[in-house]
This record gives sequence, C-alpha cells and structure tokens, in this order.
Amino acid sequence: MISKKRVGIIGGMGTQAGANLFQKLIDLSPANNDQGFMEVFLHSNSQIPDRTRAIVYGEESPLKEMIRSIDLMNKSGVELLLLACNTIYHYYDEFVTYADAIVLNPIHLLREYVVEKGFKKIGILGTTGTMAANMFDNELRQYDKEIIKLDSWEQENLFMESVYGKNGLKSSTISQETIDKMHNAVRLLIDRGAEIIVGGCSEISIAVQQSDIPIPYIDTMDLMAQKAIEECYYKEKVLNYNQ
Repeated sequence: MISKKRVGIIGGMGTQAGANLFQKLIDLSPANNDQGFMEVFLHSNSQIPDRTRAIVYGEESPLKEMIRSIDLMNKSGVELLLLACNTIYHYYDEFVTYADAIVLNPIHLLREYVVEKGFKKIGILGTTGTMAANMFDNELRQYDKEIIKLDSWEQENLFMESVYGKNGLKSSTISQETIDKMHNAVRLLIDRGAEIIVGGCSEISIAVQQSDIPIPYIDTMDLMAQKAIEECYYKEKVLNYNQ
C-alpha cells in the first residue's frame, strides 16, 4: 500500500514534539517498504515565538513565523498539514487561509473522539495559553462535557514547570523530577473525577503513557496522526477539515 499524498509537519513548538509527531506517522503507517511511506515535509521552525506568552502576556505573535512555515509547505505541494502544537490552534482562523493544504485540527478531532466514546468528565492538561484561551472548553461544553482542570497554582508549578522548567519537556535533557510533576498533575485530575485524561499539549506524551494511568488517556497528537494515516492511505482524496 503506497500513499501518494504529501504531508507536512510544522514543528519547533517544541522541537521534540515535531519529531514525535513524525515518529507517530511512521509507527502507524501500513507501509512494507521505503516507497510505502508517506512523503513528509518537516519544518522544525524553532523561531516561532512562544504561543502561551503571546496569548497570556501579549508578547510577540507566532503568526508571522507560522505563515512563513506554511508558505514553505505550499511551495512543497503539501496536501495535508499537521501542526505539532495545540496552543497554536488558538490562531487557527488567522493562519488557515494561508494554507493550500488541508490543516488537521486536533481540537475538532478531540471533540469527535469524546462524543463518539461517550465520556462526560474530561480531564484536560494543556499550556496556560491553551487553558486561558478556553480552546477545549469552547469546543466541548456545547456537547455537555464537564471540563476538569488544574487550579492556577498546580497549572504553573506542576504542569508549566514540567514543560518549561529546567530539564523540562522542552529541553534536550529531561529530569525524573519533570516526569514526576507531570504524573502528579495527572493524578490530581483523576482524583477530581476525570473519566479520561487528554494530553492537550504536544509535549505531554514525552512523560506520560497509557501504561502510567489507570483510566483512558488520549494524546491529541495521536488523533492527528491517526487521521492523517486514514486520509493518506484509505481515502482517494483528502477531505476538507479547514472548518
């Protein structure tokens, strides 16, 4: 089975997250030889300004660099585009019109997933930018879903510290303390009644796997990777998800 569709990944948000998303595509591919894999263009754009700092503190917008990456994808003939960051989708309506490719949206894919599976109490882990923008809340509450979050102290001292702190998930060397903080954040959501834990940040699965959690866990990057495989191998043309 050979995919003839060109897939683009915009990474660098962080760098490991982009590499992980590419690895997910490889792991899920039904390819039996070199030619069976998707043709993938990965732009690890480490110059994209921090999304949370832009949303929460009004610092430099990531849009200019995001559009530069999209332009590179357009020139490469990419048909399906994946962004290895959840928080960047706060700007979805502003950048999607620049893309010639279909841009998969993990927020929409998560909504489809939890509605289909019937989960009611959704434990969300995401950056402060994602949570401040109510990205998951706005998508899920219209389907009568209860969103379970960390409180402000836990968000900054457990989640954000594990992602952005010294030897955090965005660094090249990750400490056990970092992993422990993320696991503690997960346990807090479970204790508050979450029926499923959502990895709503592309770095979370560096530290958290299903085997670590006694309830279902879903990474939004997994949902995107699965959808990309479906579109590239099992459909004649890529459907329009830019909506």
